[in-house]
Amino acid sequence: MANKKILKNSALLMSILLVTPIIGIADPVTLSEDLQLHIPVIHYQNQGRTEYFWADLERDPSNTTSTLTFKLKKYDVLADTELPPALFKLKTVTDGAAPEIVDIKNSEARLTFVSTIPLACAVIYGKTPKFGQISTDSNMNGGAIINHNPILNSLEADTVYHYRVQGSDAEGKIYWGPHSTFKTTGSTADNNLLSLDNGARISAVSSNFNGANDGEFGANSAIDGSNSTAWSSAGDGNDAFIEITLAESKKIATIMVRSRSMTDGSAKISTFTITTDNGEVAGPFTLPNTTQGHQFPLNRTTKSVRLDVVTSTGGNTGVVEIVAYENDPSLTSNDM
Repeated sequence: MANKKILKNSALLMSILLVTPIIGIADPVTLSEDLQLHIPVIHYQNQGRTEYFWADLERDPSNTTSTLTFKLKKYDVLADTELPPALFKLKTVTDGAAPEIVDIKNSEARLTFVSTIPLACAVIYGKTPKFGQISTDSNMNGGAIINHNPILNSLEADTVYHYRVQGSDAEGKIYWGPHSTFKTTGSTADNNLLSLDNGARISAVSSNFNGANDGEFGANSAIDGSNSTAWSSAGDGNDAFIEITLAESKKIATIMVRSRSMTDGSAKISTFTITTDNGEVAGPFTLPNTTQGHQFPLNRTTKSVRLDVVTSTGGNTGVVEIVAYENDPSLTSNDM
């Protein structure tokens, strides 16, 4: 076989330098005269193409120095079923900006990036470089996607977290990103006037995917302060709406909205209006994408806020989160 001839002609050898035993070990290690090594995978470049082999090596008894020398005993081409997954840097399939941690709060954060090919992506994270936690994007729904937004949950306030992004494509190639860190916020205060914690409640909704405001995909998920949950209507499309009543009448300077979406392209809100308690309508406002929240000026005093979908991609339209601030926080569009 030509490939085997190439490997044989390369005169594969390996040397191991013996060092003085560590102090404290009662008996020094004694190596057997017939010591052998098995190398399960050898990457070999052959005219620009990577070949994979396995090899067995045996100790060369002719070498009596303190350096162990091994010679090639047996080898062969690695079977396709035993080939390891190919590893590539994530940046080779990243469209535009590198993966970034956004929406950092005291207990959760979101990782976001766009890949040039569909990937089944995950982010591993933890308080040490050993990580210990893992999160995947719920929008994958068991498949691979291009817009990645996994939520990192169960975080502690004012804490540095280590993370790494990794994913695989349909050919089994594995892509990995560099080790990185971010720090959670120390504040537990919620200044969203529309949050459940601040006394707001759902006063009306077109429908819930599961029928209950407090259930999975229920309307409460739009004001629970978490990017890991979302309100989904039951197929309302452009007829979807949600109305929130505040604990008391407040001056709202800014509204921030993030639409939900489905992997098939449906459920995205393109434009919407906001109606206050006196029937005044603001908008329509345009949502350029669903990967982050977008803010819009309102500057009205009201005790209720109603969001009506004007245009969408249809289906189970809804929102990940809707936020209202009494004072303009001068936030950027990816602060939610």
